[in-house]
Amino acid sequence: MAVQTERMPYWRLSGFYFCYFAALGSLIPYWGLYLKQLGFDAVAIGELMAIPMATKIVAPYVWGWIADRLGHRMAVVRLGSLLTSIIFLGVFWLNGFWELGLTMALFSFFWNAVLPQFEAVTFNHLGTRVDRYARIRVWGSVGFIITVL
Repeated sequence: MAVQTERMPYWRLSGFYFCYFAALGSLIPYWGLYLKQLGFDAVAIGELMAIPMATKIVAPYVWGWIADRLGHRMAVVRLGSLLTSIIFLGVFWLNGFWELGLTMALFSFFWNAVLPQFEAVTFNHLGTRVDRYARIRVWGSVGFIITVL
């Protein structure tokens, strides 16, 4: 894929990483506690927490293939972000093991599609200026730290 000619501002790239990892920071450390609050035992909590990791095996490759075929990575990022947000709302209304399991499987299938595609967009935008990647990506760490604290 050729280097992107249109300018994508630094703040948009950095802002995405900030928001993505802020969301991750607000979920990962507290998800197990939330499940415990709902009354799940340790085995059920472990199984529900493993679902997002399991979808990481398949989702990035499926969505990478789709993005390659469509030729529009940002469309995949936007669609994945939208569907992730909508599907996650199910967590607030569903309390059963199977319902939460299905919700988390769908949520993480789209969630795990977003970051690899955005990484490709970022590196495509940077072109030969890959030394600037750290200044963009650090905002993801800042977002994660802020929400965990």
